[in-house]
Amino acid sequence: MGIAALDARPIILSLQVAYARKLIFLAAAYFAAAKLALLVAIPPGYATAVWPLSGIALAAVLLLGNRMWPAIWLGATLVNVTVKSSLLAAVLIGTSFTLEALAGAALVRTFLGVHRSFQRGEDVVKFAAIAALSAAIAATVAVVPLMFVDALSSPDLLWNWWTWWQGNATGIIIVAPLVLSWSARDKETWPPPRILEAASLALALLVCSHAIFSGGFLPAYPYSLLPFIIWAAFRFRQREVVTLNAAVCAMAVWFTIEGRGPFAGTTLNASLLELLVFLSIVVTTGLMINAVVGERKQALEALGRALGDLREQAIRDPLTSLYNRRFLGDYLPRELIRAKREGTRLAAIMIDVDRFKQINDTAGHSAGDLVLMEIATVLTRHIRGSDIACRYGGEEFALILPNATPDSARRRSEEICSAIRQGNDILHGVTASIGVARFPDHAKDADSLLHAADHALYDAKRGGRDQVRVFPGGAQLSSN
Repeated sequence: MGIAALDARPIILSLQVAYARKLIFLAAAYFAAAKLALLVAIPPGYATAVWPLSGIALAAVLLLGNRMWPAIWLGATLVNVTVKSSLLAAVLIGTSFTLEALAGAALVRTFLGVHRSFQRGEDVVKFAAIAALSAAIAATVAVVPLMFVDALSSPDLLWNWWTWWQGNATGIIIVAPLVLSWSARDKETWPPPRILEAASLALALLVCSHAIFSGGFLPAYPYSLLPFIIWAAFRFRQREVVTLNAAVCAMAVWFTIEGRGPFAGTTLNASLLELLVFLSIVVTTGLMINAVVGERKQALEALGRALGDLREQAIRDPLTSLYNRRFLGDYLPRELIRAKREGTRLAAIMIDVDRFKQINDTAGHSAGDLVLMEIATVLTRHIRGSDIACRYGGEEFALILPNATPDSARRRSEEICSAIRQGNDILHGVTASIGVARFPDHAKDADSLLHAADHALYDAKRGGRDQVRVFPGGAQLSSN
């Protein structure tokens, strides 16, 4: 016990070091990004409309677990300490952002599960609601120190709350899906036409975004971005959609901060809040369409699988899992056309279990079913991948052997006859009679070929059973 504990120490230490590294990295990244975001904060300097950290924090908790909360709290608290000297305000604001991430993650796990992409259209609606609710938690807790420490008036307090709420909610909606989608491993390789389409879409969207937000020739038409977002949502995965969304948002925020574009107004904060409404609509629209398209694709794939299962059930015998007579009726004429076109032979083998009625009468139908299933197993073991085994009806089976020579068809039939005779306990005392006919030697169409094989089968029955008979080589049957 002591040795095992000693052996586990390096592993535990390694895990602790890895955890500490993640905490330090997340706290440092949070602090650095928050300092940039606070450059556009409103007085007294805590609340900002640009707060992507909410999305990063939520994604970190979803991906790495609730144990990452110390990094979020430390990064948020330290960055707010640099704003003003009030430690109480910094601690409360840091706590509010930590609660936001933990509450948001709990709600996502409860109502959505931890997915790297939205599975359904309703998931986007739920996620937007979760973003709004968790941001409200953060904004409400964060304004407490502004009431008592900074003694803000009611209008200023409400303005700070609204800025916090809208900035955090938008940050979650834009950034969290971006981080989650890029955290998933991607093994998809795009063909050149798809790469060209993606590059064309990205270039067109960025050019249009620049023209709109830089104050160029499209400043009054910001919603002209929607066709490009819809194009991406229909044609690409969520990863590409959220990446384009993030690029557009970054460009829009940059130009708005510079006082350019359709959302530039009297004050920077009001301009950014108005911009965030627009960006939230565009981003949510893209995510919604993409999720609905993905949901539709999944439904079509499920329908295709269900149709495949139904089709398989329609052509399979439920007892033996071999093909049934319906399948044989469709398959054999097509195979004969191919054999005739290519100038090849084809063999049909009919197999009938000897005295099967006696098995049912003496041992019961359940025993008879076991015999049929075991014979199906024998047939499956003795055919090639190109051969077809069918349950023709009752205790009768049919094999179709494409490209079979006369010798190989007879040899295969004798091997099957011997395998049934020497079978396991289920087949003890069971024998089978087998008839063989060949195309084009004995017949020129499907019906006559099966009739010839059946004729040979009854020759084997009349000859004493438990043997193989080949249809007379000099005769040829026709269904005409």
